[in-house]
Amino acid sequence: MFSKFDLKDKTELDNETFYSLIYFRIKLSAYNMLAKRDYFKKELKNKLIEKIGFTDIVEDVVEDFEEKGYLDDYDKAKSYAKQHSNYGAKKLSFIFYQMGVDREIVSEILEDEKDNQIEKIKQLWIKLGNKEYKKKVESILRKGFLYGDIKKAISSLEEEEE
Repeated sequence: MFSKFDLKDKTELDNETFYSLIYFRIKLSAYNMLAKRDYFKKELKNKLIEKIGFTDIVEDVVEDFEEKGYLDDYDKAKSYAKQHSNYGAKKLSFIFYQMGVDREIVSEILEDEKDNQIEKIKQLWIKLGNKEYKKKVESILRKGFLYGDIKKAISSLEEEEE
């Protein structure tokens, strides 16, 4: 690091060298974090600011990573929605809002998931087994599904039984 930034004989740092050093340090931390798991853009930014500080430099690093394709909120959100397939649109929307995912990305992903909502509810309904009706409905509502969709799924299941 001393040779890269020519620090051997320096007693003071100019602004450009200081910026380069901090940028390099933040970039290393970001690489290490992304090597362990994927992050949403806002999530990585907040962790780096918490760990190192220098908000403006962190923003530069995050933008650089996004341009290079290391950070992709759309792919991460799509993957998250797939991993948490038993969640409804409302719950996923809330989680993505907390993670700082852009509203357009959220609506696009939820639009893709919209077709599967009734099938997911049917699977959950069957999985809940012989519990009483009210408890099943409440359980599915807590997972972020809409009441109207639950009613459609139940009536569809009743039609299939007949």
